[in-house]
Amino acid sequence: MSHVGRLLTGMIICLSLGAACERMPLAEDDLTAALNAVEGHNWPLAERLLERSLRHETDADRRWEIWNTLLTVINAISPEPHATLDYLEAMREEFADDDQRSKVILERMGLLAEQLHLFERAAEIWNIYVGLGWLSAEDMVHGYRRLAAMQFRQRRFDAMEETLQQCLSMPLPENDKIMCMYDLAEQKAARESWQEAADLGQQVMEGLDGNKDGLLRGQIHFLLGDALEQLGRSEEALQQFELAREAYPNPAVVENRIAHLRTKKKK
Repeated sequence: MSHVGRLLTGMIICLSLGAACERMPLAEDDLTAALNAVEGHNWPLAERLLERSLRHETDADRRWEIWNTLLTVINAISPEPHATLDYLEAMREEFADDDQRSKVILERMGLLAEQLHLFERAAEIWNIYVGLGWLSAEDMVHGYRRLAAMQFRQRRFDAMEETLQQCLSMPLPENDKIMCMYDLAEQKAARESWQEAADLGQQVMEGLDGNKDGLLRGQIHFLLGDALEQLGRSEEALQQFELAREAYPNPAVVENRIAHLRTKKKK
């Protein structure tokens, strides 16, 4: 059994047996003592104190602090991301009725599942996240983009497109949804639907009017250049690559595409 499995099992047993697990004398404030142990890097003591705190503490704010400190301790004892994911799941169950904390937990779980390449699990988490309903425009777009990215990783292209279309249909300001349109354009390019990619890319470019996000402009110019070249519109593609060269994150790639098109033009 893994460390986290033993720890969670032990916590459940102690919750059932109560006083039978009280082998350490009660401190005046277990959380304060645990924080002092963390500061001194005495991880085993901190872990025991935090586990005991969870058995006795009833205040929601203090329990939130205990859980988060326990995550720090577990990562220090055994930096195994799977363990952190298990703890976050336990936290999600406890704070299911706390909207803001549920949001924080789900976001951490989703990003961690992505890091672990648990793409199906990550998609499930992000699907729950966007289903919260009360999120801000920025958070909704963030959730839809992460969900779509995980569906892409699973090669569920139709599901990904549906997710991005849902994002675009949300009653949100167009400027907030622009990244969902960009992701959809990239998805069309990845599937070699070049005309659709070019059309969406142009819509994104038009939507960026007044937006000073240079990186995004560079990415859109490159995507348009790629799509237009594939469509045989080399002159227009060259113009787009030249516009991308100042802002695209990989200048060498842009220069290679420009050189290729100029050489092709001379023939």
